[in-house]
Amino acid sequence: MATGALRGVFSPFDSGVYIASNADYVKINENALDKLSEEILSSINDGKLEIPDTGANITYPSKDDPSAIDWIFVADALNFCFWSYTDAEKWTVDGHSGYYALEAALSRALKEGYKITKPEYYSTISADTLQKIMRSDNNTAIPLFQERLNVLHEVGKVLIDKYDGTFKTCLEKANKSALKLLEIVIENFLCFRDEGVFKGKNVSYYKRAQILIGDIWNFYGGQGLGEFTDIDKVTIFADYRLPQVLMYFGVFTYKDELMDKLKNDVLLPHGSQEEQEIRGCTIYAVELLKKRIEEKILSNKINVEIPNSCLIDYYLWCYRRKHAEELKSIPFHKTLSIYY
Repeated sequence: MATGALRGVFSPFDSGVYIASNADYVKINENALDKLSEEILSSINDGKLEIPDTGANITYPSKDDPSAIDWIFVADALNFCFWSYTDAEKWTVDGHSGYYALEAALSRALKEGYKITKPEYYSTISADTLQKIMRSDNNTAIPLFQERLNVLHEVGKVLIDKYDGTFKTCLEKANKSALKLLEIVIENFLCFRDEGVFKGKNVSYYKRAQILIGDIWNFYGGQGLGEFTDIDKVTIFADYRLPQVLMYFGVFTYKDELMDKLKNDVLLPHGSQEEQEIRGCTIYAVELLKKRIEEKILSNKINVEIPNSCLIDYYLWCYRRKHAEELKSIPFHKTLSIYY
């Protein structure tokens, strides 16, 4: 992957390999990958991986709606930091929490007449208006509100100044290449430039930029605007929930010192060694998992589609939502960041 190479930055895949090879706090138990790979293979139906149903009931734009691509872009521009402290009241919208609450808020905003998919509108949106759009079912406000306001102003201005006021222009310039689109997003929208320095090397994760690509691919079923000839080059989207699933299946083991921090809701600073190890090892572990799944499919001559990292990510993320109660006892790391 060339993205970031000119600035001397490892790709997400290379970052995962490097971090996992030099980790002090996180250990990947490769033997446990068999159990998780079997769990995923058992969910393949009609030749394709079935994503667990989380029961979310949200109104989305139709694929034929010209504004759908800009809806996806806005949602992923704001897709960060939804966690809450243990037992704290969560930000909820129409009964939904986390990312689904964001989608519910955007859906509600459109019904109420807010032009939230239009860069001309949200590039200058006021704090008062955004607060109305993001109002919750309770007294808990959306986390990092000011940062979200700043993100909308930033990305809206870039779309207006460089891309004819629509993210569709970025897609057209990418010419069906996921890596080219990733490069466009990272180089032009700074709030998507999810990078760090780990033990002297410049590394990257690009969680929100890659999930943006994955969401477009998934929404359009890999056709039309969602067609990417190199979608298999995208890695998983390193957040704070996937490691929770990896711990649940025994793929991850944390050093006692780190485990104590997670259990006690101690904030891990963005860019800290511990935080970067969790994210980097998540990327590498899922790449190993993907390889394990592929080997099982090929060796057993199973006539199914080999799932890419996007599908595996969706599976693991939705698995956590569906089995939230079972995974409640598994701590996850807490970091205040606009990058995931």
